[in-house]
Amino acid sequence: MPNLQRYEQKIRKYKEKLKNLITRIGISYPKEFELIDEVSEKLILPCQLGILFFGDFDIIYFEKIKNHLNHVFDSFFFDIKNLGEYNFTSEIFSKGVKKEYKEMKKSSNKIKIHPTNKFYQILIDERIKKNLGMIIAITNLPIYSSTDDNVLFLYGEAHLKHRCAVISSFELKENYYNTPENHSIFAKRVIKEICHEVGHLILGPDHCHDNLCVMRFSNEINEIDKKSSRFCYKCNLKLNEIRKKFNF
Repeated sequence: MPNLQRYEQKIRKYKEKLKNLITRIGISYPKEFELIDEVSEKLILPCQLGILFFGDFDIIYFEKIKNHLNHVFDSFFFDIKNLGEYNFTSEIFSKGVKKEYKEMKKSSNKIKIHPTNKFYQILIDERIKKNLGMIIAITNLPIYSSTDDNVLFLYGEAHLKHRCAVISSFELKENYYNTPENHSIFAKRVIKEICHEVGHLILGPDHCHDNLCVMRFSNEINEIDKKSSRFCYKCNLKLNEIRKKFNF
């Protein structure tokens, strides 16, 4: 019996060492970012929308985003709130990270990309705490999809069940493509991607086939630049149907 106890103690000791190693190098347990949401009610419109910034964003971008969302989604939001900046702890920041080669670059350096669920759980908690209908994260970090880890360097992703979305500005800046920085182009791209993901939260997962509609799927940056920041006629009809459904 004493030998068995010593054996169990050794197993616990090695298990703890392995856990500490995994935490230190940033490998995630399969359920590390499993999302928990105590609120199961369906989205009721109009609602309040919150925008949380993971990184340093000029306040002027928020004002432009807010004005455009209020114009495109007329009457859908009681208020659009700037929730300020959020900073990961060093422990959380390292978890779930993958290293991938930067797209469209002749570089041997790998970029650290982060899983979307890392953002979603924080967004869920903030949405519940602040009683928001939906919430959006904007980050300058490159991201990959937690539902399909082969989908890398996302522009954005929405989680309909949990009423949240995350947009990455990593590939939206001109300097990513070795061209001079352009704040106007950057703002337009961010606005389009936010409208696109908010559109998913309201209209559902389908994309639009109209090349100019903001709900058109964009696989490359030139596709974002070509499309409008507004909805096409058919998608606007869908928005109007939702207005009628919720009587506003």
